[in-house]
Amino acid sequence: MEYLFTFQNTHYAVHSEKILLNKKIPVSVMALPTSLGDFCGICLRLAREDFEQGRVHLTNAKIPIEGIFIIEGNNNERKYVPWKP
Repeated sequence: MEYLFTFQNTHYAVHSEKILLNKKIPVSVMALPTSLGDFCGICLRLAREDFEQGRVHLTNAKIPIEGIFIIEGNNNERKYVPWKP
């Protein structure tokens, strides 16, 4: 299972990537799936084992996260389910 973080704009996405990489948290930058809206064109993907720690670091850095989604399914049929704390 993986998680997707979305942001209001590219600046927040790029800044978030730098924060996570500085904290040694693996992160992937990917194009925002069109089904999730049309705000920032990129988003970040984190593995399940890095999710909570990554979320805490971004929250502590006061990065406004637009949304968090759980990635379900396989490469051919991915579903993005809103994460609920």
